[in-house]
Amino acid sequence: MLKIELINRHREDTIVDGLRSGKKKTLNRIYKEYFPVIKDHILKNSGSVDDAKDVFQDAMMAIFQTVTDKDFELTCQFKTYLYSVSAKIWKKRLRDHRPTDLHTTSKIEQIAQEEIDDAVMKMERYKFYRKKFTELSEKCQQLLKMFLNGMDTKRITENLGFASIAYTKKRKYQCKEGLIRLIEQDPEYQLLVSHD
Repeated sequence: MLKIELINRHREDTIVDGLRSGKKKTLNRIYKEYFPVIKDHILKNSGSVDDAKDVFQDAMMAIFQTVTDKDFELTCQFKTYLYSVSAKIWKKRLRDHRPTDLHTTSKIEQIAQEEIDDAVMKMERYKFYRKKFTELSEKCQQLLKMFLNGMDTKRITENLGFASIAYTKKRKYQCKEGLIRLIEQDPEYQLLVSHD
């Protein structure tokens, strides 16, 4: 039983890690394995195949925004999580559904497209920043991760074997500056900020 739970946990962690790093293989797998379940739910609840595709896409965008948060932890199967998010989105659409004219529809489509473009750009930036972070020294990565996880300076000093708290603060500053330099010196950075 424990072995099955560990295998399942690994499977769910693999999906979350794949989403965080923007792996196309993970997205394709999620679509192939889970879209039929979402489609079935939407079709049984007054929707069409196009509605199912829209809801699935919106659910995936919402989930992507959530999993990129460092504090996110999946506490159920990914399939259950995706189904729950999709069902809530569809329920809200059914509740909010009212006739709209063509002008309003095109405005909604434009807003939706802008939101999708924005989410894609956020994903690209996140992948870029992660890549630059891995170019830092191992010690800098450790140090910054500890600060990001809310560990206090005294404990960081002890864990990394630094001589003093003042030196730890100095190293943190140097590591952050190093990361900023790595980011700003990369030509890809200019492309990413030009989309603001």
